Amino acid sequence: MDFNILKEKISLCETGIQGNSEHAVDCQITLPEYLPDIVKILRCYCIPGVKSHQLNGDRITADCVCTVRTIYVSEQGTLHCFEQNIQFAKQIEVRSTVNPSEIFVGAKTDYVNYRVSGQRNFEVHGAVTIFAKSSGKKCIEPVSDAKGDGIVIKNETNEICDLVAVVEKIFNISETCDAGNLSEPMGAVISSCGWTTIEELKIVSDKLFLKGQLLVHTAFTGTETHTVHTLENVININQIIEAPDITEKCQIDAFLTICDLEIKPRFDLSGDKNLIDISASLNISVKGYETRQITCVKDAYSTQYETDINKSVVYISSLHDKFSDNHLCRGVADLNSTGVSKILSFICTDITSGFSVTESACAVNGQVTADIIYEDAKGEICYAQREFPFEYSKPLTVENAILTCTPHCSVTAFSYVLNSDNKLDVRVEIDINAFIFCEKEKLITTLLSVNKERVKTIRTASLTIYFADTGEAVWDIAEKYNTTVDAVMRENHLTEPTVKEKCKLLIPKM
Repeated sequence: MDFNILKEKISLCETGIQGNSEHAVDCQITLPEYLPDIVKILRCYCIPGVKSHQLNGDRITADCVCTVRTIYVSEQGTLHCFEQNIQFAKQIEVRSTVNPSEIFVGAKTDYVNYRVSGQRNFEVHGAVTIFAKSSGKKCIEPVSDAKGDGIVIKNETNEICDLVAVVEKIFNISETCDAGNLSEPMGAVISSCGWTTIEELKIVSDKLFLKGQLLVHTAFTGTETHTVHTLENVININQIIEAPDITEKCQIDAFLTICDLEIKPRFDLSGDKNLIDISASLNISVKGYETRQITCVKDAYSTQYETDINKSVVYISSLHDKFSDNHLCRGVADLNSTGVSKILSFICTDITSGFSVTESACAVNGQVTADIIYEDAKGEICYAQREFPFEYSKPLTVENAILTCTPHCSVTAFSYVLNSDNKLDVRVEIDINAFIFCEKEKLITTLLSVNKERVKTIRTASLTIYFADTGEAVWDIAEKYNTTVDAVMRENHLTEPTVKEKCKLLIPKM
């Protein structure tokens, strides 16, 4: 019988592209005539965003914008804000070892410094980083079976979570929203943030139907009294995304990221700024997984010829658990020892998260960052930034494996109460979604062949007596005497693959 082998195909997720490029933010700002002079700058910060990106060969070109937003107090003690947009393109050199199916390009602020050079002038110096990363399918093909030329194989069955497809898409949404019944026209936006939630994912004919929401929180001043107002808008997200190879049987891990968010008050027909234009660039990342059983050749030898076998250590992933839950984060912020008379604006602007494992549970932990503008006891306007740590724990049990997880966290709501002791009791609702994978180290056969030029020496004795030790593997004994495991077990009426106690075994000739 001619020698032939069969192979399985396992698709794993592997990082393909990683790169970043720093961009300096240097500008001299002069306030326009319609804004009053600066007495005190409360905060000057950069809001970087990525409008679009293209992959060309070994580099990514990203079209970016950086909004320099400056909040200050005028001589009249009123709050004002000025924005200046800086548009730029950035190239990121990348090297990829896998075909990138999912490319995400994001931006983050490194630092911002400012220096006031006059009542209407100031300089801003800072830096932002544009970063790119990608995921792609890496396929390995372990040998699953072999026949012919006296080949003897040892198989192992494993449950794997096969990566079926990786899909990424950037899309834009925009909507004009009513600012409600305001006592005065809208002025400048002083603080804003956006959060996304996925409500439904449905696969139909290689297409992914996405339903979700974009929650936008905005703090802005009025044009007449310069009183701070807050506004919450909800924009529905409905998208159809091409998702080849992903079927209804797949487990879908998806998350939405805001690449760029732009908020602009504008005039309505009456001439008042009671409308707000919201536009956002969103990135949807989708991974489809399918759980199945695979058989791999763990070891092999031929009773007729010398065998060439290559083995590799791989980490095979299986889906251990997944969860989608809402977690309440509670925190206390001590704002000012001189006293707080009024909170003008409270907005959660950022969230970071990580994953850790203990003996009996996994934990998603991180912190929520909030920007707070308030009046102190003297009536002066102040700014503060506070972090509120959180930890979400989920019981689990796993042995002899590595757990991996990339949690997706989003703020769905927040509220606060100012107590009489100048402390702010904060409640933040966090939507947490995660797939937990169990990775196990496996030694698998990737190449198997027989060398017909190297014939094994055939034993002349019809039976050989072997004195086996307790715990010895029948496989090792059979390989040593160039026979099969089945023949040794059948000849000695063994029912287990290991020897239970010291004994004498009869080794039949092949």
